Amino acid sequence: MVRINLDSAGSVLPSLVSALKTTLPAKNLLLLRKIVKEAEKQSLPLYLVGGFVRDLLLGRPSMDLDLVLEGDAIQFGRRLVRLFGGNLVPHKDFGTAVWWLAAGRKQPTPQLAFIDLISARSETYAQPAALPRVARAEISADQFRRDFTINTLALALNGLQSGRVLDPWGGVRDLNSRLIRVLHPLSFVDDPTRIFRGLRLAGRLEFRLETSTLRHLQAALPKLKLLSGERLRNELELVLAEPKRVEVLQSLQFFGALAQIDKHLRFFPKVAALLSKDSKPIPKSWGLDQVSPSQLGFVLWFMHLPAKSVDRIAASLRFEADLHAAVVGSSRLLAGSDALRSMPASRLVPRLEQEPLLSTYALFLLVRGTPLGKKLEKFARDWRHVQPLANGNTLKKKGLRPGPAYTLILTQLRAARLDGKVRTAKQESALLEKLIYEHR
Repeated sequence: MVRINLDSAGSVLPSLVSALKTTLPAKNLLLLRKIVKEAEKQSLPLYLVGGFVRDLLLGRPSMDLDLVLEGDAIQFGRRLVRLFGGNLVPHKDFGTAVWWLAAGRKQPTPQLAFIDLISARSETYAQPAALPRVARAEISADQFRRDFTINTLALALNGLQSGRVLDPWGGVRDLNSRLIRVLHPLSFVDDPTRIFRGLRLAGRLEFRLETSTLRHLQAALPKLKLLSGERLRNELELVLAEPKRVEVLQSLQFFGALAQIDKHLRFFPKVAALLSKDSKPIPKSWGLDQVSPSQLGFVLWFMHLPAKSVDRIAASLRFEADLHAAVVGSSRLLAGSDALRSMPASRLVPRLEQEPLLSTYALFLLVRGTPLGKKLEKFARDWRHVQPLANGNTLKKKGLRPGPAYTLILTQLRAARLDGKVRTAKQESALLEKLIYEHR
């Protein structure tokens, strides 16, 4: 990392404007200039704040644009929608809005999907882990409500301070020292999710927690029990979406954060090895195009947890039904994997079809290259699509009365095809006649 140097005023970075030009695509930079011009018309001080400024100073790519203004962000956002199109999603309790950008005559096709618009505000916490109470404030209060010094940096986009980095909390100093530092001792107590965010940032940036910050983090660990299952799951999802998710999960375990969520929630070396491999897209033959990296990460992780704990932990974290079923299914498949190895296709396929396909894919990643792995791959590519030529109408035309015999016969026909005992229509027809005779 190139060391960041400020001038004698302590905040002016003449090269920052040119860095901004190289960071944002030209179309988005043009849009940002229009936003700044509109803010100037309304005499609204406007700032780029947080992660974008941090990454700008570090020379890291970022498309996470947080615009903070000293005024009504929702009202300002509605005006931007009228001028440039798109759709605004306001959050009145916090004085924020998400401006979803849209292509059209009023605005060039954007590279950004959305921009966060934020009213500068202060926050107070009635009790640990509660959502904050907010009040409109100036930019300095908005900086102080943030989690870590390196995320307090604000780049003024208009007014007398335009082009100036506001750094009252020593964020640039900590960037240079590669440190994660909280702003006050009760930061993790007020919002225990900052424990996850701090370790995510440390892993992503290869920074370390400042000594007192680490001490405050460890003291606040029991407060994680106060967070709802949804908030905990959301934080773990963000961890699993990180490029260095293994390092972050290892840190969460090392410091005892996972044990605060559930005493049986652990991170294992086998899981680390799986998550460390190149995250190639799931092959199309599996039909899992909609699965996110965090969903797959949860399944690979929970597959190795004690089987009796998986269902309880998934329920406490409020997993959606599909993900809940997948983590439980993967745990069952791994526990029974020895039996799977010796099963013929006619028994293996029905067993795998009892579980979500994502569960089978997770087991495949674990045993890839082994005889069982080859079976699972063949299941995804071929076996799960195998069906007999005959169906219920065929049996009805043969004069067989509808009933349980239909399922038995069709299952036996499919099993014969899966095991290679039937390969042609003629062979299936002969077996069908035999089975009908036996069930009359």
